[in-house]
Amino acid sequence: MKQLLQRLRAAPGWLLRSDRRLIAFCYAAFFAVSVLACLYGFAEDRVQRALGNVQVSTLSPADFALTDLAANEDGTYTSQSPDPRMTLADPPAYVRSVTVTAQFLNMDPGEFCLFYQPRPDMEDFDVSYRIWAHRNDDGTYTFTLPRGRVYALRLDPGIYTGLTFSMGDIVLNAPRSLASWCTPTRPWLLAFAAVPALAAAAVKVLAGAAAWLLEAHRKRS
Repeated sequence: MKQLLQRLRAAPGWLLRSDRRLIAFCYAAFFAVSVLACLYGFAEDRVQRALGNVQVSTLSPADFALTDLAANEDGTYTSQSPDPRMTLADPPAYVRSVTVTAQFLNMDPGEFCLFYQPRPDMEDFDVSYRIWAHRNDDGTYTFTLPRGRVYALRLDPGIYTGLTFSMGDIVLNAPRSLASWCTPTRPWLLAFAAVPALAAAAVKVLAGAAAWLLEAHRKRS
């Protein structure tokens, strides 16, 4: 036990003596924390589903209030302005994800995003609460929301006038596997590329500043 404590006390110095060692440690720590976060999210989601707080709901475009969208005879929809919207004013209290089956027929939508209201006193939707779609391998689109209550949802299917698309089921809180929780996303990959290196640089700078202050204090003493 005594030897273990001595090694723990010596660990910071051992890391700081080598830049490569410090950077490797920061990357390993970031990855370990990410894995733990995935496992916690998966377990918490399973518990909330078992308690009935998070339930699967299957909707259709008919359940939404359409703005600047025309329903065509063949079941497709065409935007009438650059700001078409589909609003769900009374969603379930807890929405973790929205999975949309959609196919854009005559052009790329430009943007396909979801707005949500996390507070009941919000009069309108705010760009601070906007989520971009992730396209799945099966052609569906998934929006993953943060934890917490939701008071309204709005799908914005595109940013062009004359955009024609078909839309099928809109599934709220589709079941998620452990693999889906652990699959890296683009924001995570960007963070993994930059955050550990920046953390290592910050630790190095702070360690140097602390050493300088200690040496200055020793000289004054």
